[in-house]
Amino acid sequence: MNLKSRLTSRRALLSLGLGACGLAAVVALSFAWRWMQHNTVVLRRNLETVLVQQGDLVVPVAASGVFVEKEKKLLASPASGTVEEMLVAPGMMVKKGEVLFRLTNSRLAEQTSAARVALEKANLDLKEAVLSEKVEAMAQASRQKELERQLAIEAHERDALRPLTERGIVSKLEMARADAKVAGLRSQVAEQADRSGLAHDLGASRIAIKEEALKQAREGLDLAQSKLDELKIRSSVDGPVQDVFVELGQAVSPGEKLALVSSSNDLIAALKIPQAKAPSIAHGNKATLYVQGKAVRGTVVRIDPKVRDDSVQVDVAPSEPLPFGVRAAESLAGDIEGAPTSEAIYVERADDIQPFKERDIYLLSGNELHRHRIQFGAPSGKYVEIRSGARPGDRFAIGLDQALYAKTTLTVAD
Repeated sequence: MNLKSRLTSRRALLSLGLGACGLAAVVALSFAWRWMQHNTVVLRRNLETVLVQQGDLVVPVAASGVFVEKEKKLLASPASGTVEEMLVAPGMMVKKGEVLFRLTNSRLAEQTSAARVALEKANLDLKEAVLSEKVEAMAQASRQKELERQLAIEAHERDALRPLTERGIVSKLEMARADAKVAGLRSQVAEQADRSGLAHDLGASRIAIKEEALKQAREGLDLAQSKLDELKIRSSVDGPVQDVFVELGQAVSPGEKLALVSSSNDLIAALKIPQAKAPSIAHGNKATLYVQGKAVRGTVVRIDPKVRDDSVQVDVAPSEPLPFGVRAAESLAGDIEGAPTSEAIYVERADDIQPFKERDIYLLSGNELHRHRIQFGAPSGKYVEIRSGARPGDRFAIGLDQALYAKTTLTVAD
């Protein structure tokens, strides 16, 4: 009987112990569930972090502005005249060599007409001189041949008299007369040869003078014609007409402004940066231009020494072709490479860390992640500048699920 009572008592105690353990487990699970609801846990082995650093970093300076023409051409009147025709208006796109204005000048027209008449006369004078020289040369040649013919006849007759003189049939006086006549003709032939040469030289000289006169007349006409052609005012570049300063029928003086045309082929970016950033910019610094969704590399070619509205203008020349259709006055943004600074705070770029963005990032502190608002600045290679919200030595948690960002604090568990 006692044995049976003992067994019953032990079973009751065992049941009571098991019940107490079960109750404790339920309470522990309930407590753990409530704690999990209030604290989100991130496993350390799944946590990826990047270190916030401070040191030498080339931080680009953000800039914005518009494209402007590198080359502008002011078209001016080459001479006095009247605007007879206008083929242009402000805003029109023109091509190099295209006629924009036609001027009239009666004096230049008369000079051109007179020069043309002078050229025609000089041409006729040259033809006349050439013809005269030919006629004179033919006359001299004919005279030369006639004298040579007479000399040949007289010499033949004299030679025929010589045997007769030796035989006494013809007197010596007659023979002497024949010799004298031959000698005289021989002298005339020599003189005529000299006369023909002199006539040829004189004719050639007259022709040379007429040729020089013709050359000068042609040059005079070319000069007069070029001055007349200059009254057709042509564009020297491809691009838009910025302004027109005259009206149809207006009288203009030499050097008077007619129009302003800018080149659309050579554009530069006129960018503005804060005055405080200007000391870090130098000529030759590299830059990146953001044009129509594309990045174009460039180089700083000018820094305006004047300050306007706390800004400084920096001109950047593209070193790569611009996208098709880019025109003057088109807006753009850019980054200009500045001087390295040892005080820059930066972090390695990641999907969560992008230039010029402001977003919430978790900072690791022991076994917890605390959410902070971080403002990122300019990119520099694989790094991004931090403008506010973090200090050197901080660690950013990256790659977290976006759903976690609803929590201010996360717990890191091993």
